[in-house]
Amino acid sequence: MNDSIQNNIEKSEIEAKFVCPDELDLDSFLEIIGKLGFKCTRGTPCLQSDVYLDTPDYKLIKSDAAIRIRRRGENYVGAFKTSGRQQGAIFERREVEWTLSAEEIEFWNEKKRPTIPPAVVNELDIEVQTLRKVLVVETNRNTVILDSSDGFRAELSLDDVSFRGHKGQKQYREIEVELLDGQFEQFQHLTDAL
Repeated sequence: MNDSIQNNIEKSEIEAKFVCPDELDLDSFLEIIGKLGFKCTRGTPCLQSDVYLDTPDYKLIKSDAAIRIRRRGENYVGAFKTSGRQQGAIFERREVEWTLSAEEIEFWNEKKRPTIPPAVVNELDIEVQTLRKVLVVETNRNTVILDSSDGFRAELSLDDVSFRGHKGQKQYREIEVELLDGQFEQFQHLTDAL
């Protein structure tokens, strides 16, 4: 079991999200991006399933935090996110990720109980057994890595998203851009151009 945040990946995540018009497909979007001078490398399309958890009294959402278990293929990754600053469509968040072991995946699939690193549990001051599923997000994701000659790098995703929660289901398309390497100002310039 993952014992502390130090044994996991902690980072500051900078990303922007936009609603994508239905008529805009990935090829059309890449044509626009290409005109901005980026080299585009397509990733393999994938389906990912995210389960968001919270306490019965929604302690996490009330404190601008989230715990998510993501399945992509045979891999399961947990994440703890806290809100940081927001500037327009750009969000900066603290994120701690951990990879579930084979034993933890089996426990999740059979018992629907997550394995959360104790350091995260202690920081949130919650009891893991009180966590329950509050939202399921299914995403068909197409990714492209954007590179520029000055070392700037970002991941662009065109997503078909389906939300299922206690208030029903909602579907839409979104564009997500995540800064992988480079300066915030470069990222802001890219998102402004979109």
